[in-house]
Amino acid sequence: MEKQHVVITVLGGNRPGVLAGIARIIADANVNIEDISQRLLQDLFALMVITDFAGANCTFEDFQTRMQKAGEDLKVKIFIQHEDVFKFMHRL
Repeated sequence: MEKQHVVITVLGGNRPGVLAGIARIIADANVNIEDISQRLLQDLFALMVITDFAGANCTFEDFQTRMQKAGEDLKVKIFIQHEDVFKFMHRL
């Protein structure tokens, strides 16, 4: 099965449970985390996750909806993009 990379970016205030909440949604969708980077800049939480969506048990749109709901619950902003869109938008 060919990999389908999806990039998830999370920004917001730092508090316990943010990473766990995001990881739970990813796992529940049967999406695999391939790389992850987390930074704390004073009180700002920044997370970037590269996932493989190929084995997901939901559509990309459903996954986006689940992640947006999690973002609201966790009081963070979540951006989800296919890898090719992410690379195109962030090219130098």
